[in-house]
Amino acid sequence: MARDRLRTTLAGFLLAAAVIAVLAWLVGVDDVIRTLRAADRVGVAAVGALIFGWVACWGLGMRAALRSYGAAVSPWTGLLLSAGAGFANNVTPFGNAGGEPLTTLLVAERTSVRYERGLAAMAAVDAINIVSSVSFAVVGLAWLAAAGSLDGRLAPTAAVVAGAVVVGGGGAVGLWRRRRRVTARLTDGLTRLFGWLSRVVPRLSSPDRAALARRVEGFVDDLEQIAADRRTLIAVGGYSLAGWLCQLVACWAAFEAIGAPIPLTAVFVAVPVASVALALPLPGGAGGIESALVGVLVGTPLATVAPETAVAGVVLFRGFAYWLPTTLGGLVFAESAVAWYRQSRR
Repeated sequence: MARDRLRTTLAGFLLAAAVIAVLAWLVGVDDVIRTLRAADRVGVAAVGALIFGWVACWGLGMRAALRSYGAAVSPWTGLLLSAGAGFANNVTPFGNAGGEPLTTLLVAERTSVRYERGLAAMAAVDAINIVSSVSFAVVGLAWLAAAGSLDGRLAPTAAVVAGAVVVGGGGAVGLWRRRRRVTARLTDGLTRLFGWLSRVVPRLSSPDRAALARRVEGFVDDLEQIAADRRTLIAVGGYSLAGWLCQLVACWAAFEAIGAPIPLTAVFVAVPVASVALALPLPGGAGGIESALVGVLVGTPLATVAPETAVAGVVLFRGFAYWLPTTLGGLVFAESAVAWYRQSRR
């Protein structure tokens, strides 16, 4: 199974690299490289600083969620966990859905929080981050509507965001209200899944249904504890908004650095919309997010930039947004892997 996961990850990286290469080839690789070489170095450094601010803010949000369970988590540990989450999400397909189990292992190793409780905290943080993302998109569209610019090719984008708010919000509320029924069905589904895996995978035993039910119900209980803690929700929400703002301004700063400024409203709409590509089977959405960002910026009147300029700005922004947390988080996971190995040798 480890080999299969490695193959899937490598295939995802190859697919992401191919998508980015095709995108650069379509607009002209030489033009993109020339634009990036001419970028203002101070502006490039500002992009890196803002992306680091994003990672730090979300780390503080993770810290606030874990502290709601009484865990003693320092700001430094929160930063390391956030970087680790970035690494896990960026090297596994389907973004957060693939990376959170790995991130929770790191949480359990670095804090006193047990695995199911850590997973609940990560799920709560992810949900709040999604709400923050949609909030910025709504603010950007409302800003454009107030200016009389929400027409023509922007109408479909507004309709997609509005539909996502209605369907996603309604679905989430419905699931939460029926969470106990959903929990029972999830337990049944997991029991059948593990039973099938135990017949297919050698040496894998199927867990007892009662034990599995206790763990799933404990996960829901932990979610309810965070949901009832308003101070924690406000803190995580504030850090989430601050992190998103850092990321959005970083995208805007990337275009400033290459001498092709775009309106701030453009990134308010484009970045959250492009983040939907995290649902693709690509590591961290690499390739998909870049393509979506370029498509939104060039294909709508949000910004008046040429395709090669859009690709250069997006590559600069996404280069920091992808590789900075991936590099830092890789070091965090490497340190933990060494500690796990030494402990297993004792």
